[in-house]
Amino acid sequence: MKLSKPIKTIGIVAISLLLLALIANIVINLLIKNQLPAIINKQNDTAYDLTYEDLSFSIFNNSISIENAAITPKKQRNIKKDIDFYGKIERISVTGVNFFELIKDKNLKAYTISVIGPDLTVIKPQERDTLKSTSKLTSVIDIDKISVEKAHLRMVDAANDTLFHEVFNFNAEINGIHMGEYTAQKDIPFTYTDYTFKIDSLYSRVNDLQMVKSEEIAIDKDQISVTNFRMLPFKSSKEFKQNDLQSSTRLLVEVPKLHLKNTDWGYEGFDLFVNVHTIEIDAIKVHILDQKDQKTVQNELPDNSKSNQSLIPFKLDINEIHINKSVFNSLESFMVNNVNIKIKKLSNRVNQQLSIDEFQLNNPKFVHIPKKNPSKKSNNNNELNDLVFIKKVTVNNAHYTLKEPSGAADKLSVEKFNLSLNNIRVDDETLAQKVPFTYENPLLTTGKIDFDTNGIYKIQAQSTKIQQKNASVTHFKLIPKISKAQHKAQLKYAQDYYNVSVNNLLLHNFTWGFDAQEAFFIKFNEVVLNNMDATIYRDVSVPLNPEENHLYSYRLRNVEFPFEVATLKIKNSKLSYSEDTQNTTSPGKLSFSDFNLTAKNLYSGYKRSSGPKTQINVRTKFMQQGDLVASWQFDIMDRSERFNINGDLKNFPATAMNPFLKPYLNVQANGTIDHMAFNFSGNNNTANGHYAMDFNNLKMKLFNKENKERKLLTAAANLVVRTDTDGFKKVAIKPVDRIKEKSFFNYLWQCIMQGLKQTVI
Repeated sequence: MKLSKPIKTIGIVAISLLLLALIANIVINLLIKNQLPAIINKQNDTAYDLTYEDLSFSIFNNSISIENAAITPKKQRNIKKDIDFYGKIERISVTGVNFFELIKDKNLKAYTISVIGPDLTVIKPQERDTLKSTSKLTSVIDIDKISVEKAHLRMVDAANDTLFHEVFNFNAEINGIHMGEYTAQKDIPFTYTDYTFKIDSLYSRVNDLQMVKSEEIAIDKDQISVTNFRMLPFKSSKEFKQNDLQSSTRLLVEVPKLHLKNTDWGYEGFDLFVNVHTIEIDAIKVHILDQKDQKTVQNELPDNSKSNQSLIPFKLDINEIHINKSVFNSLESFMVNNVNIKIKKLSNRVNQQLSIDEFQLNNPKFVHIPKKNPSKKSNNNNELNDLVFIKKVTVNNAHYTLKEPSGAADKLSVEKFNLSLNNIRVDDETLAQKVPFTYENPLLTTGKIDFDTNGIYKIQAQSTKIQQKNASVTHFKLIPKISKAQHKAQLKYAQDYYNVSVNNLLLHNFTWGFDAQEAFFIKFNEVVLNNMDATIYRDVSVPLNPEENHLYSYRLRNVEFPFEVATLKIKNSKLSYSEDTQNTTSPGKLSFSDFNLTAKNLYSGYKRSSGPKTQINVRTKFMQQGDLVASWQFDIMDRSERFNINGDLKNFPATAMNPFLKPYLNVQANGTIDHMAFNFSGNNNTANGHYAMDFNNLKMKLFNKENKERKLLTAAANLVVRTDTDGFKKVAIKPVDRIKEKSFFNYLWQCIMQGLKQTVI
């Protein structure tokens, strides 16, 4: 086929242009290879030498590639002042470069820049000129895409003997990069449209004690994920304790998986902001390995390091944080296991406030093993330099266990522990207090509580509830762990054996805290015990303690912390007291049913010189039959222990006393006590007063140890004992000396026995 002349002309021109382009490409490559190093050397006013093994250029797509490039500090440069980094790169490929504009105006514009295999070392700034760079290499940079593959990055000090950070197999892609005169003045000196980063593993030195390691990290514009994050100490416990370090705590932190969703960050002016919609942590373990005295650490810090910096020195907003199946521990062996944490709407404003809408701890298991010899904490004033405000804190369905110092046995366990606090505030002022925060509307509820007193008793409660200034406890019990015989066997001196249950314990309008001298105090407007059942047993064959058994006024006066109970009430209760001896077949027993008590003004004498008198009123059924009313007064601050107690007993059959008289005194009474009254006043040494009785047909029977009536002695006793009083017989009792090894109620009983003798005989 014969070609027309125009077609031949076009073909010749096209082939000529192609040949010209090929020749130009060859010429340009030769010029670049031969002349570019000289141009770079002439125009390079930076602190670095730039070298490469091979450089190729394609005129067809305006691309250039550089093989085995190296960036090294110039010999005459001071590495501490001038050098930011150095290293080598396997390959740099650039496409779509406008070389004319690059050479003429030093503006770098390209479609793509691909960096493969960079191995760079960054020098941590020590002494840096704060002026902006005035390099002549480029003025404007516009690149559609920059990609980095298989990068290895390190940050060291200028002497190259301390590694601060290291990143392995770093891969990145950044799109829409622009750098110019406007962006150069910003903290991030360029803009971008999108980015992704991937890292195989990372090492970072957090401070002079801790380092961070992690495996895979993936970051894009919307989310961040981190695998196997660990914060580890790089100093041993011995080095930590012996060396002067700014860090006060040696930590071990492990996070298998961390995920940040819908992230956004940048700068508003010169201020960094970070926004995160959701942070998810599948599990976290935090262990405090060692801790220094905070006061010592503060003394070790140089003056210029004690800056007033906010907790979080940038603007931060997080919608939700979820932390699942986590474990925390402290030096006091306080551990939290299996806790799920949820935080809603965290917002930080620098130099203003760190606020949280809600902080939840769900299903935690608290285990506390206290130290046998806990270290004394310094009383230093910590500075927060910030305000932390949390609208609501909740602990849901927790289980708390306090163990013995050995960790072998449980001392206290609390099931189904739930706590809610509102408007929690923490600042420099609250940190100076014993309770380092303020709060409102507290609500605490629990399920079953078990407490081992380390003695012969354990305490139990079915549930508790504390709301605002009121509390209630249901089915409270004080239960002996050993039998009466076991209790007696371990006694050196006589001691009561208790078994107490309270159906409902109420605490109304109480306050607590620490006074100006940092002494703990607690005050109750009213304490109510409903349906108490208390049994008290004593084996009187065990010798008495030779030390004085102090009266109640003395005991309250010498309580070593401030407490007050304005009103104590015991309602609809039962109380029994029994005594046993080696010679009795069964214990002698005194019982009180329908027991109701009201006590006013119970308080400690701690740092007091005076106080109101204590008044106690009792109304009860004595031995389930007699109506007994009693009134008891004493002054806690009166060191002579003066008191007055008076009472009335009516409609009481004498036979009702036989459960106590017969086992204990081998005596049985018959007859009726229509009315018995007493009014005794005394002090720690003696008591006297008045006693009166109105009884009829009173007769006595005396028994031997075999429980057989001693008829002769019975007849003789009835000749001596008055049968009837012929009305209300009153006597002034002879003074009764207190047996100081015995209790107040023994003292009262001796006074009644003295009045009984003077009335009956």
